[in-house]
Amino acid sequence: MTKHSHPELDGQKPQTLYTFQLKRPGQTLRERLTWGAVGLSVGLGVAASVFWLVPQARSLSLPLYRAEAATQADPFRQGAERAMAAAELTQTAAYSEEWAEVAMLWQQAIAHMRAVPNGNPNAALAQTKVGEYERNLQYAQSNVDSRPHLTPADKTYWTIGSDRDLVMAIQGAPSQTMQHHNACQQTLRYGNSLVELHNGYVKQYDNGEGNLRVLANSPLVVSTQAPENHWTLGSTQAEVVQVQGAPTRQEQYTSQQFTTLYYGKSSVLFENGHAIGYLNSDNTLKVSLQLPPLPPEQPTPQFWTMGSSRGDVLRAEGQTPMAVSRNDTNCEEVFHFSEGEVSFRQGLVTGYRDRGGALKVR
Repeated sequence: MTKHSHPELDGQKPQTLYTFQLKRPGQTLRERLTWGAVGLSVGLGVAASVFWLVPQARSLSLPLYRAEAATQADPFRQGAERAMAAAELTQTAAYSEEWAEVAMLWQQAIAHMRAVPNGNPNAALAQTKVGEYERNLQYAQSNVDSRPHLTPADKTYWTIGSDRDLVMAIQGAPSQTMQHHNACQQTLRYGNSLVELHNGYVKQYDNGEGNLRVLANSPLVVSTQAPENHWTLGSTQAEVVQVQGAPTRQEQYTSQQFTTLYYGKSSVLFENGHAIGYLNSDNTLKVSLQLPPLPPEQPTPQFWTMGSSRGDVLRAEGQTPMAVSRNDTNCEEVFHFSEGEVSFRQGLVTGYRDRGGALKVR
């Protein structure tokens, strides 16, 4: 059976579709930053904030979970303003979404205070405020997790591990996209802020402009959601066990990074405690890759094509795949439907196998 593929999107030889191949233990991704060579309209004095990520560049790693870096002339004043806004919203916040806004304001306030230079008269006070604001941030994030949702289907922020579809749904289209096939790395640029994706999932970010709607230390958030008594990709191992019950068998890998739970002939693969793939051989898994409804003015896609997103495929097919296999080493993710398979690279369709014309592809 012919596998259709897109040479520009694929960037590699086709991989076996039915194998759960694990990423090597200890594999890490190093950021490569270098000067942008084209389109710079600012002087060298501020060019350090306009780094580009390229595999062969001079190495300067982006720190994981890096928060906002203040660029204003008076970071102390900016931090105080963000703190005041957070404190005011705290007085009325009742829902998880409102507490997420509070948490993001505290993140910004902390970043501004950390940017106060040592020679500034407010340097000592700023360091004191950092500790105070971190406690407030911790309290706000606890409420994000524990308070009821005003609109459960709507997601207003993303996290480390979120998928490309969610980031773009919240942030909008990036001003620049950098693709690095060899490293399975894609970087989305929003002004002076950067979001690095690995195989279509957020690996790290640099919120240099403070415009990223990200919560640094919150539980993983993804595009798909699970109705009651179901789980989805990104669910924790504890959540899956709560829904499925005790597994018939468990396999723990040496690295402690990967775990597989078996339920009869079906299985769920976890990476760092979150579900990244599954095989629903005997239809016993209560898994759902449901997506929130689209706005009324946006029609549901009836078909998908090469280059479509995961979300477009799921919406057009109208069903949860019988299996999802993810291979970050080969930069491939595959949705297995009963009548065919769809391959993704960086969250976009690069190939498919269609048995009998059942897939809704054009």
